[in-house]
Amino acid sequence: MGVYNVHGGHNFIVPGAKGLLDETAEDRKVTARVISALRSAGHTVYDCTDDSGRTQGQNLANIVAKCNAHPVDLNISNHLNAGGGTGVEVWCYDEKTKDIAVAICQNVSAALGIPNRGVKYSKNLYVLRKTAGFAILVECCFVDNQNDASHWNADKCGDAIASAIAGKTVTGTTSSGSAPVTTSVAKPATSTGNDWVRRLQTECNTQGFSNQKVDGIPGKNTLAGCPTCRKGARGNITRLIQERLNSLGFNCGKVDGIFGNGTRAAVIAFQKAHGLSADGIVGQNTWRALLGL
Repeated sequence: MGVYNVHGGHNFIVPGAKGLLDETAEDRKVTARVISALRSAGHTVYDCTDDSGRTQGQNLANIVAKCNAHPVDLNISNHLNAGGGTGVEVWCYDEKTKDIAVAICQNVSAALGIPNRGVKYSKNLYVLRKTAGFAILVECCFVDNQNDASHWNADKCGDAIASAIAGKTVTGTTSSGSAPVTTSVAKPATSTGNDWVRRLQTECNTQGFSNQKVDGIPGKNTLAGCPTCRKGARGNITRLIQERLNSLGFNCGKVDGIFGNGTRAAVIAFQKAHGLSADGIVGQNTWRALLGL
């Protein structure tokens, strides 16, 4: 039998992404289901979710401290994505966890009926970098994509992850009450789209870079309206870049709207992780990756 650490990302003090789904609420449902399913199959599982960290740094440090308190076969970090993409992806530190990551992507994609974005690699994500032993970070779906939200079911997702880890079909006993969000449920316009994208669209319009619809849904008009930003830039667009990079685990340090050395280093790390030219300049290709296009 295996030994595992499982946790939900972020917490309600420093919450994750919000859109059609709430990342923090849903990744905890997934985590509970994964733990239940693995334990029902006889595995030992520790819940390393943190609900007390008052900053992003404290939250991450608390999670890692819990994970490193005992040796395990694998650390599993559950998240939901944002930025306008669609589907499931799994982040790994290196190829040593590739096989399990591939299996999770395949299982979740099939269980939820959403695209399989595949395995990604990064040596900069804090949890992957700091936890002892093997670790993976699961981005279950996109909170700001209607297709993903309409297919979302935390219990199915949790069982799919646990089954990939166990190497056989396992089922949890917890019930999150999760059910697919149907498109027939009316939602006010202010609740659609992604807040970060909405604020970016507003700022690009305000500064005269675009005249686009502010809907929180990234597309070609949003991308076209994003200015090139580099070291020395100052203002709200730089602040939004810093927010986005920090939320994805590429730490800029203080979110102060100043494109300095820390921000440039985070941009370079993000570019390398996404197979882009690592020049530290946020141009169209880097914006495209930040927006999840």
